[in-house]
Amino acid sequence: MANYLKSVMRKLQRRLQGGFRKEERVPDDVKTGHVAVHAMAVEGRELQRFIVEVTELGRPEFMRLLERAEEEFGYEQEGVLVVPCCADELQKILNHN
Repeated sequence: MANYLKSVMRKLQRRLQGGFRKEERVPDDVKTGHVAVHAMAVEGRELQRFIVEVTELGRPEFMRLLERAEEEFGYEQEGVLVVPCCADELQKILNHN
């Protein structure tokens, strides 16, 4: 898990510092200090996109999601981070409930 988090943080740092290729440009709605995260699709619903402050990634609840993402997807996710939970669960975590 520590290696996965270090890898994610390095990628985020590069992107936040502008160290990414032109084709990897961050969308305009993802402000500095934030990252796009997709909650997994639930039956009949598409992936739901959230814009999350980078500081949220270090919270214990989010760390557990990152551990689950590591187990389900491995270390090599490309693009938007996908977490293995539904949108409602992610919203509760982000609301600190």
